[in-house]
Amino acid sequence: MLRAMVFLCVAKLPITTMAQAEQTGKARHIIICVDGVGISTMAKMRDAGHFRMFHSPSRMISTFPTLTNAAMTEILSHSGADETGGYEDNYFDIEKNRMRGGVLNRLRGESFINGTFRELFDYHPSAIKSGLGYAVPPLTTYLESLSDLIRLRQKARKTKQEVFFAYTGATDSLAHLGGEKFVRSFLKQLDESVEAIARDSKGPLTITIFSDHGNHFTKYRRVSLKLPLRQAGFRIETHIKDDRSVVFPQFGLVGSAVLFTKAANERRLASVAASVEGVDFASYENEGIVYIFSQKGEATIEKRGQRYRYKMVTGDPLGLLAVTETLIAKGLFDTDSFAADSDWFAATAAEARPDVVHRLFEGAKAGVKNRANVIVNLQDGYYTGSALFDVFTVLQATHGNIGQEQSVGFVMSTSRDLPAYVRAEDVWEVIGSPQLRKAKSDQ
Repeated sequence: MLRAMVFLCVAKLPITTMAQAEQTGKARHIIICVDGVGISTMAKMRDAGHFRMFHSPSRMISTFPTLTNAAMTEILSHSGADETGGYEDNYFDIEKNRMRGGVLNRLRGESFINGTFRELFDYHPSAIKSGLGYAVPPLTTYLESLSDLIRLRQKARKTKQEVFFAYTGATDSLAHLGGEKFVRSFLKQLDESVEAIARDSKGPLTITIFSDHGNHFTKYRRVSLKLPLRQAGFRIETHIKDDRSVVFPQFGLVGSAVLFTKAANERRLASVAASVEGVDFASYENEGIVYIFSQKGEATIEKRGQRYRYKMVTGDPLGLLAVTETLIAKGLFDTDSFAADSDWFAATAAEARPDVVHRLFEGAKAGVKNRANVIVNLQDGYYTGSALFDVFTVLQATHGNIGQEQSVGFVMSTSRDLPAYVRAEDVWEVIGSPQLRKAKSDQ
């Protein structure tokens, strides 16, 4: 999957603070969305002397699964982004009982933009233009990314809007197909473009940059899910025919899998998936309880108001024993072993699976219109997705799982310090709740 956003709040020469901007009433806010740039990559750029006009970046913790459609919809929900149909552009429509979307549908501009979070951008590359980057990767991917940057810069310089919101997915494509070297080269060009926009500005300018998730750069192996499911008696199909049917959408090359089946199959399907090499855990939701299976045991997550309970049935599949012991020692559990969402967040934001209790529960309960029956989280170094993409490239990086590198993007501003950790759902508020020109009027 290919994604990442950036918000730009420019100021290099005379950088205008938010307070100054509010006093003048004439400041512009440039928001650029760079898809799939992780906090670790941005930290390397900063260490090398880039993006110095910005305050220190926050760690932006994405949704789960860490896929662009769900993450961007969550980030832009306060500006009227409609709930996305599926986790990716190719998804299973539960009501119609068939797959929708896909490459051809993506290349139809209206289908790609209309009814999605992409409608909110003042600049977004066309589906056809984005697709050209896959012709002879990674060279064409990099060339397409530079042309994307030129167009973005031109639009940002010409606009007279108080808020200009732009997106580039080139960074995510470069991560998948070219590796971190290509991403960092692009970001260097972006930094130079931001500085040029700031120099050319005739008035106060604020820039914010954020991404929707990270990418993990490592060697990857394809996880073998289909054979174990078939051996367990399931059939991989394009629609649900009977109690043995499992629909397994595969579009990009990502670190998680979503499975659709009859509700009665969820427990056994999750258990079988969790036993496969390369799978971290599999989860499903039933009557308000999220069940987690892994080779390390079974657990549940429940929610009561703004409090969560992680209950280890056997073993500790999420590795939260030490965290729960700390929360108990601090007296943060109530008599039913529920702890406040804010306490779970503080205790787990920096863990190997950041903010895992909240993200896993909410990802199983909401996030997309067509929610999967079972969500499978893969270990770092494993991926699944369209076998067609394997023909054209060797995967250099991916996202989708709940781990640190794939989950944690960034958000940074030229005008203010931001919290050290920010959830996707809180990004818009912490950058000042800017009013987008294309925001839905009822928001």
